[in-house]
Amino acid sequence: MFSFIREKFGTVVIGGIIGFIAFVFVFSGVFSPKATRGLHEGAVAGKVNGDSITLGEFNRALNQRIEYFKNMTGGKLTDDQIRAFRLRDMVFQDLVRRKLLVQEAGAQGMSASDEQVRESIREIPAFQKEGKFDLATYKRVLQQNQYTPGGFERMVREDMSAQQWESYFGRRVFVSDEEARTEFSLSQDKRKLKYVLLSTEAAKKAVPVAAADVQKFLSDAAKLGLAKSQYEARKGTTYKDKSFDQVKETIARELLGGEKLEEARKLSDKTAEQLKTVLAAGAASDAKVAAILKAAGYHDVSVKTTEWITRESGFIPGLGESASLMRDAFAPKSPIDAGQGGKAGKYELGVGIVVALVTETQKPDLSKFGAERDQVVRRIASRKQRDLYQGWMDTLMKKAKIDPNPSVVGEEG
Repeated sequence: MFSFIREKFGTVVIGGIIGFIAFVFVFSGVFSPKATRGLHEGAVAGKVNGDSITLGEFNRALNQRIEYFKNMTGGKLTDDQIRAFRLRDMVFQDLVRRKLLVQEAGAQGMSASDEQVRESIREIPAFQKEGKFDLATYKRVLQQNQYTPGGFERMVREDMSAQQWESYFGRRVFVSDEEARTEFSLSQDKRKLKYVLLSTEAAKKAVPVAAADVQKFLSDAAKLGLAKSQYEARKGTTYKDKSFDQVKETIARELLGGEKLEEARKLSDKTAEQLKTVLAAGAASDAKVAAILKAAGYHDVSVKTTEWITRESGFIPGLGESASLMRDAFAPKSPIDAGQGGKAGKYELGVGIVVALVTETQKPDLSKFGAERDQVVRRIASRKQRDLYQGWMDTLMKKAKIDPNPSVVGEEG
């Protein structure tokens, strides 16, 4: 099976033909647009402004996407997973965008001509014999891969037309030297954080629960059943090699702690305030941190350190997103940078509270900018190109009349 879709601008613009076939040669009288309409006459996956997306197109694209996901999941992909990943809808939306690109290319006079196709095919070895294009070889390759000449020609012509937009958006992007220098500085300005994460789940487990409350919980038949279901769900992991009787009180304490969200929040806040006073860059503070965590009832919580993070990354591995933490970490006079006399700070996250401190700083070396300038410019240009394209495509999508065939595109069934 050939791969006929190359993704441009991230995963948005479809163009190119991957593999050893890139373009199709057009011969007068051999490839007629009316000769065939694909593998299934009249069968469509949907329509875009009245133009059909054939069932053949859809199935080929879907099979390619399924193969991609199979490679990601170890060669297996069930029908339930296909529905969960919404692969059918994903593929259909990609084909809709492709169809809109082709339609707009026609409206703007950017459609690929027969001559352009001819010139391109002369350089493709897949259809050549002894260094020259061979019609018999071409037709045989198509037949072996279940393509009709007319359907294949139409698909490739559309693909070439869609590619025109790459250069179109590329010509509308400019990157100044100042932009490149700023991008370089941001990408090379790095920090490492030392932190303790007090997650909401860890706090709920740490909330004190009286022994009498545990026994009362277990004496309730409904609540005992809930504890047993928790055990069954984790008996192969957390409670491996342990009986229910051995862990039922632990489970009861966790469930009771989960009912005390306000107490858990207060415990996290109090513990974080204590940690702020002792967390330091050196390893000497780690024992003090551990003592505070133990006294507060926290288990499986410890001091951790991030890899290098940049201002532009936004996401902190192990913590997620925190605008306030990133702002303080990269401030010119950072209140949490140990190297500048800063102290650990406390920050609210979606998963709980983190106490963090900048322990290492790497400043950009502008003497290296010249050697990396071209790469930086390409990165900025690609981002601008992608943003320009996405805004344009969003406008086309809003104006388009898109009619999917539910029996083909629908994820159910």
